Amino acid sequence: MQEEKKYYNQKDIVNEINQRIEYSSDEIYKVLNTLEDVVKDKISDECDYVELKIFPGLIVTSKYIPCEQSKSNLVLDGSDLVLSLSVKFTDYFKRQIKKLHKDKKIS
Repeated sequence: MQEEKKYYNQKDIVNEINQRIEYSSDEIYKVLNTLEDVVKDKISDECDYVELKIFPGLIVTSKYIPCEQSKSNLVLDGSDLVLSLSVKFTDYFKRQIKKLHKDKKIS
């Protein structure tokens, strides 16, 4: 059995947000692109550990770890450290997604 796969790009997300709220697509693009810049800026902070709660339920973290503890290719120039990035969904958020998925299957 072949698995079904869907891909949503930024344009799809902008269109979905546009249908839900009364902001123009241009305004939504500006917000998303600015969010991207803010996330990159905060993740590249010189702090050893940074945690960003993008929205309730989604947490992005970055931390510096020794090269030997990682297989990542994000080795910092002139350093023996690697920038380790991860994303976490809270248990509450996962339960909300499961409930939405279940409700869609029933209807």
